[in-house]
Amino acid sequence: MLAHRLQASVGSRCRSVRQAAPLHVRPSARKLILLNVATLQRSDNTLNNIMSAQSLTPALSTGEDFRICTNIEAAQIPAALRKECVLFYTPDTEELAQKVALQAGGAITLGRIKWKKFADGFPDLFVENATSIRNRHVAFLASFNNPTVIFEQISVIYALPRLFVSSFTLVLPFFPTGTMERVETEGDIATANTLARLLSNVPPSRGGPTSLVIFDIHALQERFYFGDAVLPLFESGVPLLLERLRQLPDKESITIAYPDEGAWKRFHYQFKSEGYPEVICTKVRDGSKRIVRLKEGEPKDRHVVIVDDLVQSGGTLIECHALLASLGAKHVSAFVTHGVFPNMSWVKFRADMGSGAQDGFRYFWLSDSCPQTVRDVRNKAPFEVLSLAGPIAAALQI
Repeated sequence: MLAHRLQASVGSRCRSVRQAAPLHVRPSARKLILLNVATLQRSDNTLNNIMSAQSLTPALSTGEDFRICTNIEAAQIPAALRKECVLFYTPDTEELAQKVALQAGGAITLGRIKWKKFADGFPDLFVENATSIRNRHVAFLASFNNPTVIFEQISVIYALPRLFVSSFTLVLPFFPTGTMERVETEGDIATANTLARLLSNVPPSRGGPTSLVIFDIHALQERFYFGDAVLPLFESGVPLLLERLRQLPDKESITIAYPDEGAWKRFHYQFKSEGYPEVICTKVRDGSKRIVRLKEGEPKDRHVVIVDDLVQSGGTLIECHALLASLGAKHVSAFVTHGVFPNMSWVKFRADMGSGAQDGFRYFWLSDSCPQTVRDVRNKAPFEVLSLAGPIAAALQI
């Protein structure tokens, strides 16, 4: 009986739906829909025009061109999508932070933090005018150049997103544990993974996960060490080198060299559009020694520029320089994004002062990702600093 009533009720409702008057869209709603479609089409056309004018979509001439990645450029960001930002910094990165603010043309203002210590040596930290950054886009320019400063910076990094900020971006130009990214023997500890996990636990801001900007991380597969709570943006210092090479008086005689196959795999795509000849070196073992030898390319009578992501003691670069000079290179220069140079190892690099490759390096370019090194080598040949201020300022406006 109950089933019969339910069946009758359902049948009645179904007939009511079938017999109901057809649904009509009000003319005003239809006009609104058409208007929105037209607006979207105009917006899409405008964006396409901007992208076309600024060459945001390079033609894929070969199957490998998709690997060529360029840094974010502020000029390519539509004005309506750019955001203003408050940038905090450490005492070590103050000089770079000032350059970033200058590059941004008023879009980035600098915040201040009091960096003090208690009597026992632990940090005593204070973010000035903390309530004024609510609903603002906030960033922090870090430098983990020394293990002793990481804890105090992590304390600030974990605190800033919780101050009701609209979004939070962490700029860490140099990821210092990147060279320890794998385990080769049971018992090895991949500290690159440890640091990535530490940064992956930065609290979210009101706008969502933290954005993390890193330049030329040692191994691209390290991106998979970061968790879903952060959004890594991997930028490069190579565009700064390309711009500098275009300014050289002997730019037509430039050849790009790689100290090993790993550097070639990592960077050669970024030089394809310039058409530079290449030299690839390789490391072979002779007993307990590692010797740099030429794998392919011709350095004779060329200004050869060795490219790598970082330098520590500099032994490989010096051996590569000696090899290229012995093979007839006219000049030898070097570029690294990160000049770590522990124990002042930069003093081993002599300048040729224009006299030739046999006497030393014509130029040694490096970025300002390692602040202490920048202070050490300032105004000392053959070193020349190419600042990351422009790329960082652009990255903070997306």
